Amino acid sequence: MKNAFYLFLLTSWTMQAQTLRPDLRNPSIWTASGIHAEPLDDVKYPGIRFNETTQGGLYILNQPEFSEGSIEFDLRGRNQLQKSFVGLAFHIQNDSVYDAIYFRPFNFRPEDTSRQSRAVQYISSPKNHWFTLRTAFPGKYENKVQPVPDPDGWFHVRIEVAGQEVKVYVNNSEMPSLSVTKLSSTTSGRLGLWVGNQSDAGFANLEISPFKKMNAVPYGNNKDAGSYCQVGDARIYYEVYGQGSPIVLLHGGVYGYIDEFKPLIERLAAHFQVICIGTRGHGKSEMGRLPFTWAQRANDAYQVIRAVSNEKTTVIGFSDGAYTAYKLAALYPQAVNKIVAIGAGDFPKNSKREKFNYNPELLMRDAANFFKSRLALMPEPNRWDECLQGLNHLYNNETLSKETFQQITCPTLLVAGDQDQYHRPEDLVNVARYIPESQLCIINGCDHVVFYCNFPMFWESIRTFINSGKLP
Repeated sequence: MKNAFYLFLLTSWTMQAQTLRPDLRNPSIWTASGIHAEPLDDVKYPGIRFNETTQGGLYILNQPEFSEGSIEFDLRGRNQLQKSFVGLAFHIQNDSVYDAIYFRPFNFRPEDTSRQSRAVQYISSPKNHWFTLRTAFPGKYENKVQPVPDPDGWFHVRIEVAGQEVKVYVNNSEMPSLSVTKLSSTTSGRLGLWVGNQSDAGFANLEISPFKKMNAVPYGNNKDAGSYCQVGDARIYYEVYGQGSPIVLLHGGVYGYIDEFKPLIERLAAHFQVICIGTRGHGKSEMGRLPFTWAQRANDAYQVIRAVSNEKTTVIGFSDGAYTAYKLAALYPQAVNKIVAIGAGDFPKNSKREKFNYNPELLMRDAANFFKSRLALMPEPNRWDECLQGLNHLYNNETLSKETFQQITCPTLLVAGDQDQYHRPEDLVNVARYIPESQLCIINGCDHVVFYCNFPMFWESIRTFINSGKLP
């Protein structure tokens, strides 16, 4: 009977005919490692409960293996400091090799609000546990949870795994509370419920759906939406979505590319013509032979805009792209209606700033699979080190301050997190002082990538700024 049951699961999985709902209370299909499960007979939450243990452990589903798709379940921890670490492991190879997403419910609504940004966590065992990741990449692999659940109550979780990308949604939110690129090279493995040390937890209503709710649009590599514009010594790649008044998206540097704006593209394209531009040396855009400058980037963007539209456009830029937006508005006011600059403060001459030293070895050690996928898009991957050296020179030597800001006459919205690791809030305040038609939005508890940290707040701030009666 047990073998027949497994065959049914595997057949369902292979054919992708239906969602898999394994019985949490059937111990014959699970293997407990370090923890003990007790059944929960709650009508709404029929599942299991794990009692507190010293080390925590895994409750592993024996079959089938999981590659990519959507995993949903209800979860309950407790609001007790350092005694509630609960979540799910995936791509399990053995008891110590796996990736996992887990929650700290005691950080959902803490009195010390700085702990909110540590409410949900990604780890990749055994090399990349929370301490290692927090030390090396603060704020990158953990985040606050939106909307904020009851720390003592049940909450709903959806984890989506698509290739190397992992996104975590809570209580049916449209926007992820956490979005990361996997650090491990595994592509499949078993699933398991994950409980940390000194934690007890309840799990219920587990559903596993291969490729459920996956958006198949290959942003940044979409042959149906992509084109090239020859600008001087380089071909600049861009994609266009939707119809209406134009909005231009300018992505961040090094890690950034068109696909980082996926949430924005999907919302804006329902009401506007969205022009997504790949910066020189990023993705499918060529890097050319000339040194990188903000003026060069602005000219690239201007030429692409004019290849698509003769109208004035709203420009939304993040980080590197925000500085391009500043320069574009200053040099080509005839093309710019409004700008939204995200995570880009005042950079005057002689300002103290972190010296950047990006190189292939460092980035491959940080996120090898992520950058391998980026290199696969590049027309000249053998020039990646040259591109990074050009970016280091741009970031370490170019300045952009009041000389540019005072030339900007269009309405400007400045957005940043109060915990941005590159720009202090006062750096944004300085920019706002120099631009006459400017507004400033500082989002509490967020780091540099503010639109991933708190998308609802971010969306509301830009929606009201760019709204022309079109955005809901």
